Amino acid sequence: MSSQQQPGMNNAGQGGSAGYGPASYETQQPYPNGATVPGGHHLQPTSMPGPVRAVQVLFFVMGGLGLLAMVLAIAAGKAEAAGSICVTSLPAFMGLVSASRFPKRRPNSRGTALIIASLMIFVGFGTVGRGQPAGLILCGVGVTIVVLLSQRQSGHWFRRPVRP
Repeated sequence: MSSQQQPGMNNAGQGGSAGYGPASYETQQPYPNGATVPGGHHLQPTSMPGPVRAVQVLFFVMGGLGLLAMVLAIAAGKAEAAGSICVTSLPAFMGLVSASRFPKRRPNSRGTALIIASLMIFVGFGTVGRGQPAGLILCGVGVTIVVLLSQRQSGHWFRRPVRP
């Protein structure tokens, strides 16, 4: 009976594709990163999503600014100020290490970054309490990092299998 079958008919004699064979693959539309396909499977992003890249850039910028401020304080001969900057920038320095692990999605790198961002918020409030308005920047960056890493796209990125 299959040799007598009309084109476009499946084995039940109904028109259209049965969902199997080359025709069903050709008609599938691509799904955006992290979307659910009809079978319930998730397509994982192949490149780092925007929120994760933004967190990585924020950690690099904050760490770089902390290092620059510390070097300038040392060059000016203000050891006490350099020590204060070092302690205040410690979460940003730890964030540099965490952010460098983002591209390969090392185990616990998202959780570590969230803890570091929470520490940034805590240290920022302490800095504001000492009368230094720079702590507001640290708080704002910490909150931004927590919000960006809590997004669905970020979760999909870090749930992918780890590349060797």
